[in-house]
Amino acid sequence: MTNAVTLEVSTRRRRTRWAVWALLAAALLAVLAWYCTHPPALATSTDARRATTPVDTPVYVGMFAAPGDRSLALDGVKVHATANTDVELAPLLCKGGSLVVTSDPGAFCRELVPPEGERLEPGDSLVVEVVAAEPAIVVLDRIRIGYQDGIRAATQPAGVDHAVVTVLGR
Repeated sequence: MTNAVTLEVSTRRRRTRWAVWALLAAALLAVLAWYCTHPPALATSTDARRATTPVDTPVYVGMFAAPGDRSLALDGVKVHATANTDVELAPLLCKGGSLVVTSDPGAFCRELVPPEGERLEPGDSLVVEVVAAEPAIVVLDRIRIGYQDGIRAATQPAGVDHAVVTVLGR
């Protein structure tokens, strides 16, 4: 008498196991992607800056002081302004200093450079240079900073709410 036992290979368990692993891997990738694109928010305030300058004389308005606990690799700074005439705007990185409003940034900054590709270190700040060839009223909105913080990256609003620059005729 022979008892014949048939062996069956269950592909259902193997497929279920692969589906569970694939689902776990997808969930892990989703969490990692969210983490990389959601660093802690940069500081903002409801403060406003006011400045007055004559035509053709640049004025520098401090818009954001670097956080004391983070070093950010800057991808760029976006500045939006509303003015009643053409004005020149330039975001700048004030290395080793901070200012509110001045026409002489050298008294407050060790170095003043374009921010793209630079590092924003504790003790640094971001300023906007405003120049107009004729009398104007310029309203600077809150700046937006594109940056990387380790493996995390974002573009976020930062700094003071707005600045109003009055450019006076001579």
